[in-house]
Amino acid sequence: MNQKKEYTIMIVDDQELNLQFMSNLLKISGFNVIVAEDGEMALEKLKNELPDLILLDVLMPGINGFEICRRLQSSEKTKNIPVIFITSISESQNKIRGLKLGAVDYIIKPFKEEELLARISIHIRLQEEIKERTKAEIELQKAKVELEEKVKERTRKLSQYLAALQEIQIQLIKSEQMSSIGELITGIAHELNNPVSIVVGNIALAETYLQGIINHIKLYQKEFPNHGSIIEKAAEKMDIDFMIEELPKMLSSIKSASDRIRETSVSLRSFARADSMSKIPFDINDAIENNLKILQHRLKANNQRPEIKIVKNYGDLPKINCYPHALNQVLMNLLVNAINSLEEFNYKKNRTYQEILQNPNRINITTLVIESYEVEIIIADNGLGILAHLKDKLSQAFEGIKPTNKKNSLGLSMNYLIVVDKHRGKLKCNSLPKQGTEFVIKLPI
Repeated sequence: MNQKKEYTIMIVDDQELNLQFMSNLLKISGFNVIVAEDGEMALEKLKNELPDLILLDVLMPGINGFEICRRLQSSEKTKNIPVIFITSISESQNKIRGLKLGAVDYIIKPFKEEELLARISIHIRLQEEIKERTKAEIELQKAKVELEEKVKERTRKLSQYLAALQEIQIQLIKSEQMSSIGELITGIAHELNNPVSIVVGNIALAETYLQGIINHIKLYQKEFPNHGSIIEKAAEKMDIDFMIEELPKMLSSIKSASDRIRETSVSLRSFARADSMSKIPFDINDAIENNLKILQHRLKANNQRPEIKIVKNYGDLPKINCYPHALNQVLMNLLVNAINSLEEFNYKKNRTYQEILQNPNRINITTLVIESYEVEIIIADNGLGILAHLKDKLSQAFEGIKPTNKKNSLGLSMNYLIVVDKHRGKLKCNSLPKQGTEFVIKLPI
């Protein structure tokens, strides 16, 4: 795509490599380029120069992409500049939020160069068309009185078209199949596996080399106890004994971290395994373990609270015939729901770190076989629970009716469809205020 240097693109990204890659690509393609390393710098540069289009990263320190987009839309000077979000976040809710804030498109990393250039070209052409139409409308308004009604009708239809287009975009995002996310996760896991395998292999070799060097140094120390003042001073300055003691520990720590990354990668690939056209055998206990590994970053301790305790009571389950990808989605939704419920409980009750230590956040997971023909999965938390007056709304979520409570955002309606409609199973919620929430899934073996 060769453009005349009459179009200017602003790139806002806090990652230097991303800035350099996109900047070089756009310059080669004939665009003028403005770069900004954060939101504050972008807003400052926009005071002096207005680009034709903005490529905006979502996750940045300070002002994030959503806030920048909101500010652009609230200003008469910048509200008509098309904004394309470029991010690694693929969750539907984030895409919908970006489109509602006024973004014209959403590109998920990693992307192909051709895709980025094609989308930029489309939106620049659309912007030019909008400018031309606006100019034509102004000219028509200055023309004869009898043309005014035609101009109003044309503007009304254009507004309806743009609103309908945005609604279609939102509906398409909402209806995205989990298989596309699964393909992305599988690709990420594969990319992680290769470098991690190299790191693990080299660490083992480095440990052998390092131990040989340490043994050799110790042999020198033994055979030449009087090795001169210069060597003694150098050893003392470097604290050679401390280094000899700590280096193997450092390598061991790196190896442990690499093994954990590899385990997470395997879990991601298992989670993202694509469904077949028919049901296939599936290990429920393994699936729960894989989901817990993926959610480890949400479960571990942070500045606000200790770690969330996971109490496992796995039964001796046979493999069940099911659609693994869809069932993984249900397990992930319910575990995330439990974690969010616990964190909301801590926030609403203003619980201190010490109070949570005394009465820890906990998720109980139980699996068992019922009368040899049915598997039961119970995921329970000790959070806020659901108030009685919200029970009906939760039931509406199970029926597929859009409720007003926050729980629906975690996919309760989708869980119900997957468990009941797709697998001919049962999904039930047991909850009392101040006693936590329990979800029970029953699936035919």
